[in-house]
Amino acid sequence: MIAMNHRQTPWKSRGLLLVGLLLVSGCGRESLDGTYGRRRGSPGAASVNGTAVLSEMFRQAGFQVVSRRFLSPRIDDFQVIVWAPDAFQAPDDDARRFLEDWLFREPGRTLVYIGRDYDAQIAYWEAVLDTAPADQRVEVLRRLAQVRAAHAARRARMPDGETSAWFTMFRDARSDPNDAWDWSGTWTQDNGLQVSKLRPEIAGRLEPPPSDETGGVDRYRSEVLLHGPPGILAYRLVPTRQTASQILVMTNGSFLLNLPLLEEEHRRLAGRLIADCGAPGRVVFFESGPEGAFVFQQEPGSRHPTGLEAFTIWPLGGILWHFLALGVLYLFTRLAIFGRPRQLPPEPTSDFGRHVHALGDLLAATGQADHARRQLAQFAGDSGGERHDAAGGETVITPSARVTGGRV
Repeated sequence: MIAMNHRQTPWKSRGLLLVGLLLVSGCGRESLDGTYGRRRGSPGAASVNGTAVLSEMFRQAGFQVVSRRFLSPRIDDFQVIVWAPDAFQAPDDDARRFLEDWLFREPGRTLVYIGRDYDAQIAYWEAVLDTAPADQRVEVLRRLAQVRAAHAARRARMPDGETSAWFTMFRDARSDPNDAWDWSGTWTQDNGLQVSKLRPEIAGRLEPPPSDETGGVDRYRSEVLLHGPPGILAYRLVPTRQTASQILVMTNGSFLLNLPLLEEEHRRLAGRLIADCGAPGRVVFFESGPEGAFVFQQEPGSRHPTGLEAFTIWPLGGILWHFLALGVLYLFTRLAIFGRPRQLPPEPTSDFGRHVHALGDLLAATGQADHARRQLAQFAGDSGGERHDAAGGETVITPSARVTGGRV
């Protein structure tokens, strides 16, 4: 059985609200940070689409929170994985198998999967438009149109009706503006959660995978946690191989990202999600970009690669091969001769100044200051010492007969 924790965690709402306002303000930056699914870094932590507020709620509930950018055996010691991928497609087979192996390995583990079909930048500019002065409405409308167009272009690649191991994806929600917002599901039985005040945005749908109709054994047993007029907002998958672990699937992040968590009822709903993750332990926020999840192809418990073995591990091997190619190219630029070799022109022998410099170098090489003074004094006496430039009215000192301290 799944270990359930139905107590409502008393959140420090004012503190979280202040954190959220700081995130939305962008710390004084002119542009709005829309980086998706990250809790740390710049950009990312101050993003309206980030997970910094949700991770802080986990921390206040007693969890130890860290972030990872790739899947590797290093996350095997964690109890909870929170994944908000920045991709509209379902996870690929490598990432899904890795996470299922982690989920089945020990009881009491929870994977929280947050669908991508939401962009808080749109909600932000819509809220700004309602209170914007007349002279700024045109600029706000321009930015709102930009983020809507960018979101629609990426959302067009979202599969419609495609079934994977964890859900079936539908591009359009079943909603009618005239429908009453009546909610059902396990989470509605929590008296501390006022679901009638929830207004999440559901554009597409993630629904539990259909039952196996071939007579085989289903891989997961599903339980609807929150269902409304547009469709299912949250459900639970319990694997038949490990009934004490679970996957909590959220259709989107319209109540879990930084900007939506400014709403009190969204924080209550996020608190219920955290309570369903079990007793406080270690939680990792897995952050993947539009290119998908990076998975180290290394079996748990195996030793780390050493020497040339590192070139065979993906993606570490690909990175090392690039560095090796850059190193070879650098050596070629430093050591190789490009083009046909040519003879440099000889140095001129008619420059009298070069003879003077050569004589000085020879005198310095002797290391005998008295001998050098005698030679300079003799040369100055033969050349007449000082002479007066009548044209310029300046006194020009030739190699002087007076030598002081070894200096001319």
